Amino acid sequence: MMKKNVINYAYSLPKIGGEIDAMLRSKGIYNGNELLSVKNLSDKESLTMRQIVKIAFILGCDKDEFTSFVTKFQSNYNADKRKCTEAYKKSIRNFKKLRNVIPLMRDEFNDGEDKMDDLLDYFGVDSEDEIFAESEATAALFRKQNNVKVDPINLRAWLRRGELDFAKMEIAEYDENALKAWIDSRSWEAHLADAEYFMTLPNIFKKFGVALVFVPFLPHTVYGAVRWIEGKPLIEISDRNKDLASCWFTLFHEVGHVILHNKEDILEGKINDSGTEVSIQEREANKFANKYLFHGDELRKEIFNNVRRGVDMTAKSLANKHGVNEIFASYWLRKAQYLSYFQKYVPIDFVASFA
Repeated sequence: MMKKNVINYAYSLPKIGGEIDAMLRSKGIYNGNELLSVKNLSDKESLTMRQIVKIAFILGCDKDEFTSFVTKFQSNYNADKRKCTEAYKKSIRNFKKLRNVIPLMRDEFNDGEDKMDDLLDYFGVDSEDEIFAESEATAALFRKQNNVKVDPINLRAWLRRGELDFAKMEIAEYDENALKAWIDSRSWEAHLADAEYFMTLPNIFKKFGVALVFVPFLPHTVYGAVRWIEGKPLIEISDRNKDLASCWFTLFHEVGHVILHNKEDILEGKINDSGTEVSIQEREANKFANKYLFHGDELRKEIFNNVRRGVDMTAKSLANKHGVNEIFASYWLRKAQYLSYFQKYVPIDFVASFA
């Protein structure tokens, strides 16, 4: 049976009819429905005074005491039912806000009574209100670093997936020199157009004491993030544009932050954007990625100049001229909104890769 999104616990509250039926059965009386002329005594939420008096007589109870018991029981039931119904309606509204998170849960969180319980387990909290409070706190840090729209819940959920994956990984002590040596070796350069190779990078990065985690994109969140946990950098990458070239740039941008901005947590709302609003740290991380992937900034400058001048160009000719991989020439052509059939696009999908 498919698990419900949210359980309405009002339906599981003990009803007065069920209590009375149990009392009658304890006395060997099994025809309560007939005695009270009702279809199903166990489902009755309230009884008339005439029915209450009749049951008191059948059970041999004091009429006033029994009437007081039933009246109090029904009053408590009605109050509890109202509370449960209000909580149910609130949880339904909250679930609609949280359901985009479910794909990130994979099959790890399914022990709850309903899907909402599973979501609480995913976030590691006891209540829905805690999810929203933590999400707003995370969004505040994001807004401080970025000037773009953010969905607090999606952002917190996306970052939470990285934290959960980090906890499962066996990471060596962070070795900055080993990380730099791998980057400078350019052993990765022969695999730039290979999506399968890119997906193996977390195993390579573990040797340097770097946790690299790939998390499917959620709307209004981030391209990537760097956080430091237990003295080790956690780099989290999104497949925001489903484009391998973008993923490579995001990765090297985040690696730039790790090396240049030690122990600083950074959430990326924009990648490789220009303008006065870009911080010094972002410029430095962009420069780091440009250096290794594009051999500097000349490729970008030429493409944007050609677009302004109306010059025809292809990714292949630009790649040959600047000595870069063709997917990166195509990357800048798309950034410049230069539409061409000659652009090379290598798709990547983190969801499909994990399947």
